[in-house]
This record gives sequence, C-alpha cells and structure tokens, in this order.
Amino acid sequence: DQYGETILFWRQSAPKYFTADPDLVKAILTEISLFAKTHAIPNRTLFGQRMTGTSSFLTVQDGEVWAIKRRAMSPYFSKIHMTGMFDKCHDYIQRGLERQFSEVALGKTHVDIVEFYGELYQFFLGALGFDLGCNFVSDNAKFHNDVIQGVLKWAPQQFGNTTDVLKMRVSRDVNTVICGVSKLRTICRYVLDQKIKEYTEKGPQPDDILHHVITANQMYLEHINTEYDSHYAEKLMTYMTDDVLTIFLVIDNMAKTLSNLLVRVMREPRVYGKMVAEIRAAELGDLQTMDKTLRYTEMVILETLRLHPTLMRGIRVTKNMTTELNKGLTIHGKGMIFFGQLVLHRSSKYWKDPYEFLPERWETGSKGITPFTYLPFVAGPRVCMGKHLAMLSMKLALAYTFKKHDMRPVPGEEKDMDWDYRFTIVRPSAGYNAIFTKAETENEQ
Repeated sequence: DQYGETILFWRQSAPKYFTADPDLVKAILTEISLFAKTHAIPNRTLFGQRMTGTSSFLTVQDGEVWAIKRRAMSPYFSKIHMTGMFDKCHDYIQRGLERQFSEVALGKTHVDIVEFYGELYQFFLGALGFDLGCNFVSDNAKFHNDVIQGVLKWAPQQFGNTTDVLKMRVSRDVNTVICGVSKLRTICRYVLDQKIKEYTEKGPQPDDILHHVITANQMYLEHINTEYDSHYAEKLMTYMTDDVLTIFLVIDNMAKTLSNLLVRVMREPRVYGKMVAEIRAAELGDLQTMDKTLRYTEMVILETLRLHPTLMRGIRVTKNMTTELNKGLTIHGKGMIFFGQLVLHRSSKYWKDPYEFLPERWETGSKGITPFTYLPFVAGPRVCMGKHLAMLSMKLALAYTFKKHDMRPVPGEEKDMDWDYRFTIVRPSAGYNAIFTKAETENEQ
C-alpha cells in the first residue's frame, strides 16, 4: 500500500526487485526465455555438504535440461496416475498414522504437530517406491525427519552475516545435521543401487517414482552427450541422488501445510466442527469418491494455502543483460527479482477480508480469482508437479486423523498462533502443540 506493487531495493552492492503485481508475476513465471531459477537456493548445499545440488528437477537452472527431466517425471504425478496410486497412498497414510498414534497417550501427550506430520510424510515415501519391499525407508522415518527439519532450520541461515555463519559452522547442532545429510545421501545411493538393478531386470515400473528418476537422468545425460565411459555411472548416480534427496525434502512441504492448517483450524470452532463432521461421514474407497465427499475439507486446505502458503516467495534471475517487461519495467544487467506469494494472497486489492480464514470463499472453486494472485503451487511451465499427490495425501491424512480423534491446543496456548516468515518455507512458530483425544460419538455427545 505504501510503496506500490513493484519495488527496487539494494542488498549489499546489487539491485534487487520485488513484485506483487500479477501481470509481472505472470511474465516471470511464463517467459522462460527471459528468466531462470537462481543458483542461490539454500537447499543446494549445507556448508559445502551437497544436498540437492544443481541438477535436480527442483534446482536445475537450465530450461532445456529442466524440460527433459520434467517430461520423464510429470506422468507419475498426473491426476490419472494418482487415481491408480490411491490404494497404495491410502494404505501408507493409514498405517503411518496408526504408527504415530501408537506413541501418543490420548488426552495427555503434548504433540508437536510439525514433528508428528513431518515423520508421517517420511513414512509415506514408502508408497512412492522407497521401501524396497522391506520397509527400508518407512521404518527409519524419525531419523529422516530429524535430518530434514535440521536442514530446513539451518540451510537458509548460511546466507546470513559472516559472524553468524562462522558461529554456525562450528556449532555442534549444525554439524550433526551435516553428518545427517551425508548419511541420508548414502541411504539414497543404496536405494538407487537396488532400484537400478530392478529397473534393468524388469524395465521401468510406472508406479515407482525412483524408476522415473532413473529415466529422467538417463535422458539428461544423453542430452548433454555424456559418453558412456567410466565416469558416466558416477555422474548418473550423483544426479539421481540429488533428485532423491529433493524428494525427501519436498515431501515435507505437505507436512508443513497440514501443520499450518491444524494450528489454524483447532482455534476456529466453526470451521473445525464443519470439517470434522464431513470427514466422519466421508467415503474413502477411491479418489473420485473421496474428492466428492471431502469438498469442504478441500476448501479448508485451499484457504490454508492462501493465508499460509508453504512457499512465501519465489526468486528468478534474468537471462539477458536487458529485460523489458510490461508496465515500463526494465531490468538492466542480470538482475534478481522476487515475487511474493504471501503478499499476493493477502492483498485487499484481490481478496475480500484477506486476513480472515474463510474456506467458504472456495465454494465456486477459482471462479472470480484474478489470475496469478493465488500461487500455492506456483504457475506456468514450472508449476509444481506434485500438486495432485499433495492434495490426495493431505485429504487422507486429515481423514485418518479425525475419523477416530479430536484435537485441541494444549492448556495455556488456546489463543497462541503465529508463523515464521523469515525464510522461504512457512512453518508455525507458536500454537503447534496439541492434545489428541478419542473422538466423541453421537451417543457420547
């Protein structure tokens, strides 16, 4: 309101741009000949320890290489394929929550829901092909979640001031996370070794995301004309490991969205009651039936993603020395431009009562919403491939949470509710502890 929708600011000696103008955001997200992803993404490395590197389907900058990988990966995430994956996803979410609740004393345990659902989603990776037929990954969900939460805590901070960075580099907690990332990459390589053998013997299996990763990286190396020499196998393994660790990281975005939703909903009695009543009457036999019978629950998810988008902002860099955009904006030199999902999602220019949590605003779907003002999964050619998997799994997780349980804030935190917006990933910073109880039946009520 004070400075306009597009501003220029300086960080150190370099000019940066920030925009919440939907027309400019559209250009940034769709004109891939003008803009690329930045190399300065915190999840590439952690103080020199490789995480997702620069070649994964999430972090790769080169548009042509990205298109090759996406072509191999996107069929896995299609709505049609998710329909076929429903039973497996259903099984893992149901078993994962049974596992989580087995460690909860109903009515007593103060549950950190960020950790609770983070661990659930590391368990859920088994549904995507990670388990090797023996619960290899799902049985170690707690360790994997500890590493991922550590990465999300420390990785963005390595771009801070020099003094703080030096302190972090000798911190025991940071070095524990670095060691954890190294171990997780070793686990990724072992899983891939087994999957490559399976892929070679049986051919690619459409329901196994790791087989898609193998195909994508083979296509990538063939595109850049890498010779099948002694280095080929190691390059292939490194790039595939980047992709697999990326999956470990991004699956947690679904857990963060659920955490954001539950922090809000357990303090919104009207919304909570309406959603839980729908869930307890819902049918979960297949994807189409679930979608039809969890319509209000979907609206709650969409509204959560509006007020608390998992990614609060995005970054692109210009490819050319001069970039002319609409509305008279010209970026000179190879500049960096930020676009703000959080700002767009809460703008009174595009939303009525933008700070109110109103799931009912989604009763007519996206009708009436200004294009490029709602970007929970971004938009354009790089739109999030996993959005259908995210919606499917979050609905199942909510359903199997509330079919048999109720939840409430812990005593003394009934009104506490806040979020950490310092870094790209939005997560609750207050109000995330909850008490689960046995669901009340109509007779008990």
